[in-house]
Formats: sequence, structure tokens, C-alpha cells
Amino acid sequence: MKTAVHFGAGNIGRGFIAPILQENEYEVTFIDINSELIKQINSLNKYKITSLGLESNTDKYIENVNGIDLNDNTKVTEKIAAADLITTSVGPKFVDEIFKIISNITTNKQQSFIAFENMYRASTSNLNNSNKDRINLIDAVVDKIVPPQKSTSLDVLVEEYGSIILDEETNIKPLNQSEIVSYKNYENEFYKKLWLLNGLHLKLAYFGLSQNLKFIHEVMQNEEGKIFASESINALAKAYKIYSETDENLETFSKIILNRFSLPDLQDEVRRVARNPEIKFSLNERFEHPLRYLISEDEEIKTFKEVLDIIYSNNFDEVEGFNKFKLTELINDKKSFYNKFWKIDTNIQKYTKRLGE
Repeated sequence: MKTAVHFGAGNIGRGFIAPILQENEYEVTFIDINSELIKQINSLNKYKITSLGLESNTDKYIENVNGIDLNDNTKVTEKIAAADLITTSVGPKFVDEIFKIISNITTNKQQSFIAFENMYRASTSNLNNSNKDRINLIDAVVDKIVPPQKSTSLDVLVEEYGSIILDEETNIKPLNQSEIVSYKNYENEFYKKLWLLNGLHLKLAYFGLSQNLKFIHEVMQNEEGKIFASESINALAKAYKIYSETDENLETFSKIILNRFSLPDLQDEVRRVARNPEIKFSLNERFEHPLRYLISEDEEIKTFKEVLDIIYSNNFDEVEGFNKFKLTELINDKKSFYNKFWKIDTNIQKYTKRLGE
């Protein structure tokens, strides 16, 4: 049987990646720094995944999994050396460290490495692949919403929808294509997800904050919120088409996203989604980047202006990072924001005319 090592035994690892690996006939071993979690996995060897849908929930049981404590160097080395596939869901900032561990292990096996992280080219960016003849690096766009978990059980609640898109440029395909797994143009798929999913998520969060709503699904239950969501995703889809230079039909993809955000069981708090605004509103991110394409082509940007007005007109003390963002970037007028924070110079008149000064 093929073997897979997955770094990160958290909710995404257990609730999404492990079942996909097992469906592809891999024996799955988790490696995690949380020794108590590893003990729990080895004691029970199974757990339940509950998938939350708009119509109903479904349960699936994952069995025959095991774990290794990251600090157990001997076992970690042995397991990695024997692995066919090595994957991660530990957070982008830890990927380099994990890849160093993998690279320093001596083995004759041909291996594949996939970082299932919410980061641009997490598998290949900034990684010194000195073993490029042995380790095949594959970039992935991974999409799954995992709500806050209310217990310390191994059981996991996840949304029903899930998608893994792997870079079609890879020569080796360690996962079979399925309803969830596909091989496509990485650049297009990354920005499609970042703009239409993450970009809409951010805009809905700040719209919800301005309406004193607690959860994203409450925005979708509000008539004004539905209109805002629909106009927002249409604008984001338009920006993606301009960027990708494709005539891809995004109606089904957009509808799926709107339905996902309508799911009450996700308990998706607007203040959580809105956190770290200095990053999410920054240059080349989910808000500024699609906006730039729309402005350049004189397309509709009404919902972008609404969100910009919201962050300028309010103090969201409950949102992590907002006060710092307000004091450092929103303290001056909008023109200064476009010029200094977004580095806009050539089209500054278009920005001030359409978004305000």
C-alpha cells in the first residue's frame, strides 16, 4: 500500500486532507507537535467527520490512522524516508521548516510534496529544493471551510463543499482526479479563489459589521445583504475574467460560494473574518488587486466603495488588528491611502473620482 505522511493533525488535516489521501489508497500517518493529540489519535485510531450542508448533514468515519510526535526524531525520519507522498496543513509560516526536515532525510524513494496551505505557491515558493530530482513539488489551491470546533474530540465538523486544485504543470499526479481533486492552471485558480471566495468573504464581513450582525450567514439572510453579496461577487467575477483573459462561465461557481456563506451551522463570525485588515486590504491582496483591474477597465466598483466607506467611517474595536490599521493607514485621507498604502500613482485621478478623496 502507498504511504502518506501529513504534517498537521488539526481540523483541516483530519477533516479534509486525510480522507482524500485514504480515498487515493494511501496509508495515512499524521505528524504533529501536539503530543496529546498524537496520543489521542494512536489510542482511538478513528474519528468522525460531520459534513454540514444546506439541506442535511452527513457523517463519515475515518479509521486506520496513526500519528507520530514531531519531537520523536527517529520515528519521524523512518516514516518520512518510507513515504510516497508528504503533505502539510500546518500554516504557511511553518512550511519552510518542515521542508528542511524532509530534504535532510536520506532515502532512495521518489516522493511528492504538497503544501495544502492558504498561500500563493506554498509548495514551491521560497523552498530550496536541493532534492528536486527526488522530490516532486506540487502547488495546490485548497478550499474548505472548517467552523469553530466546540469540543476536544477528534471528531471534526466541516462544510460539505471541498476542492483541491493541483498545478497541471506537474509531471507526477499523486492524487486521482475526482469531484474534489482536479489538475488545472494554478495561476488562474489561485486568483479565482482568492478574489471570489476570500474577497467576497472580506466584503461580507465588513458589511455585516456595519449592520451590527454577528455571523456571515446573517448577511445572506438580510435582503440588503443578499443584494450586496450578489453585486460584490459579480464585480469580483468580472475582475477575474479581465485578469485571466478567459470567457469562463462563473455562474455555478459564484452560486456555490453564495450558498456556502448562507450556511448557518458554520457559525462564521464576521469579526473573525475581518481580522488582520492591514494584510487583507494591502497591495495585491483580495480587495485591492481585483479593484485595480476593474478601475483600469472602467467597470462597476460600487460595492468596493461601500466597503472602503465602511472602514473609513467606523471604529471596529472588536476586530483584531483594526485599531492599528486605522491609526497607521486610515488616519489620512483616501488619496493618501491609495498613494501610500496601495502605491497608486499613474491612475490616482481615477481612484479619487470613483472612490472618493
